[in-house]
Amino acid sequence: MHAGLVWASLFSHPGLTWADIDHYRSITKLPIILKGICDSDDVRQAVDRGVDAIAYSNHGGRQANGGVPAIDGLAAAVEAAGSVPVTFDSGIRDGIDILRAVALGASLVGVARPYVYGLALDGTNGVKHVIQSLLAEADLTMAVNCYLSLNELAVQRLS
Repeated sequence: MHAGLVWASLFSHPGLTWADIDHYRSITKLPIILKGICDSDDVRQAVDRGVDAIAYSNHGGRQANGGVPAIDGLAAAVEAAGSVPVTFDSGIRDGIDILRAVALGASLVGVARPYVYGLALDGTNGVKHVIQSLLAEADLTMAVNCYLSLNELAVQRLS
């Protein structure tokens, strides 16, 4: 079997449809957060289906060596989601990336690769160091750009 087909069979579920959201909504009162959406039309479809949040992300960092950065579509996704929260976790490497995502409307920003690097290098202490470094960089960036709160962020000043 071609390697691409093997990969697809392991990491995707081509049988999933939008109707599956309706099914899960009918059997649970738990929040439904749909992850992996990279298109504002899909965001609208998910919101229309009643999801409680959108985890807007791509999987390029670990599965492909290129493509359109997810952050380029974040503002449109947030607009399409309306009042539904949008989280973001693609390509976050430093405190400035976190601030950019928040400025574009992310309700929550997730971090993976830096966290894993910290864990690999120094276990729990490495993770603590990474988190402290991310927060310190974000705090410093806000201070030197005269922001007193996250609500004041303007993405054009963080470019």
